[in-house]
Amino acid sequence: MSKDNRQIAAAIDLRMRQLEKQGVQGGAMLDHMLGYMEGLQKIYDTASDKELMDLCERYPSFYRCADLMEAMSENNRQMAEAGTHPYRDLPELPEPLKRSLSALMACAADLERAFQTAVDSGGFARQASQLDHMRRQWAVDLQHLVEMFRSSDLPPQSQIVAQNVLRTIAERIIRLGQS
Repeated sequence: MSKDNRQIAAAIDLRMRQLEKQGVQGGAMLDHMLGYMEGLQKIYDTASDKELMDLCERYPSFYRCADLMEAMSENNRQMAEAGTHPYRDLPELPEPLKRSLSALMACAADLERAFQTAVDSGGFARQASQLDHMRRQWAVDLQHLVEMFRSSDLPPQSQIVAQNVLRTIAERIIRLGQS
């Protein structure tokens, strides 16, 4: 079993358990887990069937996340085929924006997991400085990405969709930082 895939699955499993403990479920769970999509895709691309089964057995919440993401993907596919997808008219993001957005969302996922772990362990005060440093760096990266979107030639609707997703993530990080 690849160490990389095991670390990704363990991180997904931990965050899912944190969210489940808070009562987050369904679509709200997916909103929280979007930053893990790239890692999940990496596992799908690199893991053998046996390794994937082992990860699912070892990390049950990883399995639940994968199942939720698969259902979301299938729903998106069906809506696209039916012409009912709400974002069907939006162009695909240019590769530099897509990479930057994906990286920022993955960092946000790491940051949210770190904040929640510190809160859950009662060690928030001990880790506050490190977490605040991570949060400030993420905010700088967020501002850089917002500027990339603003200077792009994407339609305003594409920019609004991205800004709404990022605003939701930023609000969650702010709330966790106030814990």
